Amino acid sequence: MEVEKLCAERAIRILRDSELLLPSASAKSGRTSGVVRVPVRDGLSEVAADILRSSGIPSELCVDVFKVSSRRVRFTDLLKDVVPGSVLERIPRSYQQIGGVAVIHLPEDLVNYGSVVGEAIARVSPSVKAVYASSTTEGEFRTRKLRKIWGEDIAETVHVEYGVKVVLNVERVYYNPTLSYEHWRISEEVSDSEVVLDLFSGIGPYSLHIAFKRRATCFAVDSNPWASIYLARSIALNKLRGRVVPVLSRAEDFLELAGENYFTRAIVDLPHRSLDYLGSVLRVVTCGGTLHVYSVSGEEPPAPKLPGGARLVEVRRVLDYAPRKYVYGLKIVKLCAQ
Repeated sequence: MEVEKLCAERAIRILRDSELLLPSASAKSGRTSGVVRVPVRDGLSEVAADILRSSGIPSELCVDVFKVSSRRVRFTDLLKDVVPGSVLERIPRSYQQIGGVAVIHLPEDLVNYGSVVGEAIARVSPSVKAVYASSTTEGEFRTRKLRKIWGEDIAETVHVEYGVKVVLNVERVYYNPTLSYEHWRISEEVSDSEVVLDLFSGIGPYSLHIAFKRRATCFAVDSNPWASIYLARSIALNKLRGRVVPVLSRAEDFLELAGENYFTRAIVDLPHRSLDYLGSVLRVVTCGGTLHVYSVSGEEPPAPKLPGGARLVEVRRVLDYAPRKYVYGLKIVKLCAQ
């Protein structure tokens, strides 16, 4: 990606915040005077160009080879000789960074080492202001039980996905930053003027991505009142082309009241129970409409029993969920009656 030198620093900051920069690679001056070439992740150059354009920074696509440093220090490298080897073996090698907050799934009996683990994470990720140890998601709202192990007393933050700003409190709402590409990918399939049902939306990352890019209307339905509050704040924070309508409701209640054949597309992201809602969601989707359904399964993808008026057109493995368990994305089309 080529940008003018005068805009390079701002462009790099924007792309870094959007997680589009190629990790461990540095920008370099191009052959043309006054131009800087910025390394972008594979396959995301068009996305980067759109984000820079919306920020008023002109750019040109280019092909170049960048050296990727192998010296990047991992946070676990900093823990060697600090914690016992038997402990280090059990500390997860990865963590989630959500804006200025990091979340790591630290075993309960290792929480006493939390302060040194948190400090190591903050040293390799300087933008992290607080580190939390987490358990699995639980309850109707799929929130995680968190315990702060290092840093400031903050749980609210702003996370950026491909230029979309998402406001949240990690203790009050469910959010998975590893799905950021999936949020962006689904938005690429949506056209202007569509009416989209985003069921179990949480803080609405699918809806925000769609409205950020398309002149579409998204109904983001969730039963967690905090999710609706933070979604409203995210709507105010972004310059959206389309509209997002937060709906505080149980999915069953909303589907019962919604009109038939109203939505052109539906997103159903409740992996353990999504398939239970297929019949109700198909009722409210138009002829030729599309369902994006997420479901947990083993090595073999789920094979839902579909009514005669629907066809499974695509199955993708989206996310590693647990050992030998995965989240799959199913694309289902509602057929038109003959």
